[in-house]
Formats: sequence, structure tokens, C-alpha cells
Amino acid sequence: MTKQTKKGLFRYFSMDCARMIYLALIPCFRLRCLGTDGRKKPSKVKGGAIIAANHTGFIDPFVLSTLFWRRRLFLLTAKEVMATKVREFWLTRAGCIKIDRSISDMVAIRQCVTVLKAGKLLGMFPEGHIQRDGDMDSVKSGAVLISLQADVPVIPFYSQKPSRWWHRRRVIMGEPIHMKEICGKRFPSVADIEQLSTLLQTKMEECKSTYEQTNF
Repeated sequence: MTKQTKKGLFRYFSMDCARMIYLALIPCFRLRCLGTDGRKKPSKVKGGAIIAANHTGFIDPFVLSTLFWRRRLFLLTAKEVMATKVREFWLTRAGCIKIDRSISDMVAIRQCVTVLKAGKLLGMFPEGHIQRDGDMDSVKSGAVLISLQADVPVIPFYSQKPSRWWHRRRVIMGEPIHMKEICGKRFPSVADIEQLSTLLQTKMEECKSTYEQTNF
């Protein structure tokens, strides 16, 4: 990746302006972060990591960004969301990385790896589409592939819209999964990738189970 491309990727001033918006959303969401044991969990993550979250609606990126407002969070975003030039202009400057899901978008993958190797956070929705009812669908392999290339952990994440508008929004964050340590191969096979993707889905479903058990 050229220096010019990196400069276009790391737009810190505009990202920090967006973080001020997320800061203002804190009293709206009133986020309560729990671990898979149901206990309160700090939402602090050090170094590069992938936040692998379920996707129930267009509000989800704002929930992630608000939870991690202290850090610059990049978000992998479908090109359909950036349908207009104006929308693409603002979203890319807020830290969104456009990906074409109809192809193996190597440009987007390289950008994600660059961001992670720089020690930043990357938010992803590995199901690849919205599940408004909160159910879990099969997890695609993208999060695993990017994690292996960047050598960073994947953190499973689950949240839903509260059942009552006055309730705090709960988010469940699992323990980091170090894909490269689990696999241990320089060139993982397709079977290895599928196995790791299944592991990620299992951990995300554990987060969902915790969410359901701590409902109020």
C-alpha cells in the first residue's frame, strides 16, 4: 500500500470529529457492557483487534462506535451503503472501509490489514447481512482471514435493541480469540478457515445466550 493510499485511509481529524458525535450519543444508548459470565466488563481493548458483531439494523455501527468512542474505530462497510458520492465522502472520512461483497475484494482486505497492523480497531458484521430479529446466521470467513493476515484477535460481540425504550442498551463482549495461535499454520487450508469461522460463530452465539439470560 502506497503512502498516498495510507494517508487517504487514516483521516484522523475527520474521525475525531465523528468521535465527538459518538460521545454525544452516550446518554442516548446508556450502554452497559457485560462479559459472557453476565458480569460488568470494561469495554477497553488494547492494540489492534477485530470486533465481530451481529447485525440487527443500521444503528449497530453507531452502537459500536459509541462503546469504543475513546479509540478510532474503523468499520468495514458494504458498498451499497455508500450508494452516493456524498455518502461515500462522509462515511470514508468517518473511518468506513468500503467492500464489494460480490467479489473477493482484496483492496478492502488489504486496507483492513493495514488498519489492524497500525494497532487500530476494526468493526465487522461477519454474518454479511442484517438479521432484524436478533437470530444468528452463519458467519462468513472474512473476519477469520483478516485476523490471520493481520495477526490480531477477534472479539465476539452481541447486542439488540432494548425491549423497552427506557431500558439501557446491553452489549455482550466475549473474550478475544487468537486465530493465528489456534491454527498455527503459515498457510491455513479451506478446512482450517471453516473450522475457525465455526468457532467464531459459536462464541458469538455464547454472547447471544448471555444476552438472553440477562434480560430485564
